[in-house]
Amino acid sequence: MLTQEQQIAVKKGTPIQWNGLTLFPIQVKDMDLFLAAQLGLTASQQTLPGKYVVMRYLEALYALDYDVRTSGGVGGGLFTRVLLFLKLSLRLEVIKGEDGIEYFPIQQLTERDNPRKLVALGVQQGDVKAQITPQDFNQLREILAAQNGVELPDETLNPELVQAERDLKGKNSLNLNVDSESLIYSVSVKTHVPLEEIMEWTIRRFKLTERAVDRSTGHLVAALTEAAGAKYKNGNPFPSWKYDREDDSSGVVELSGLIKRLSGAVEAK
Repeated sequence: MLTQEQQIAVKKGTPIQWNGLTLFPIQVKDMDLFLAAQLGLTASQQTLPGKYVVMRYLEALYALDYDVRTSGGVGGGLFTRVLLFLKLSLRLEVIKGEDGIEYFPIQQLTERDNPRKLVALGVQQGDVKAQITPQDFNQLREILAAQNGVELPDETLNPELVQAERDLKGKNSLNLNVDSESLIYSVSVKTHVPLEEIMEWTIRRFKLTERAVDRSTGHLVAALTEAAGAKYKNGNPFPSWKYDREDDSSGVVELSGLIKRLSGAVEAK
């Protein structure tokens, strides 16, 4: 749970002090890196193999990547994305040591006799040195998500049903060529804000602006549609240009109804 001071900083888009470190909101100019990195925060632990579910989140992602590498697989999975997110948030740069060797200012500290178990991340941000333990990361993850408009998964929901709901939405989605550059230019055109200025926005501000544009346009189209006599099967998707419609999907649905929608078969008895 964020403190009131942290919540205010999130809304203002200002840095947050945490355990001696300064957390900066990620900016639109780093959108592509952000999109890759955010998977390190939004992974649902309940969808991982059982042996990782019982660990703390950061420990689990580290152990998963470690097991993949030691079994001959390709590394650089979810744990690497966490490191990338921290790099963006802390605005870390590669450091050149006295020996001339360049290194990344985040160290992975593990148990002496068990390199698979992560003890902490050692971080150097300017002159500040700090450690992020797996226990600390649970709070840090929540702050980073709020600061950058990232929605964390609800681990209490049934992961199979949640994934099935996502599959349904995917089947009903349009075949669009989605890329960040088109999105940024579209928001620039709709808001009449120069591209160069938008690039300096925080990701959270950009997301909220994009949502407001969608809501305003959607409300107008929906109003015209209903005025022409048409009706929406599940009700007006944009009943207000100011507020989002409440999400009716809780992630927990009747399995029989879900099977029917997924396969087109008769309702299971």
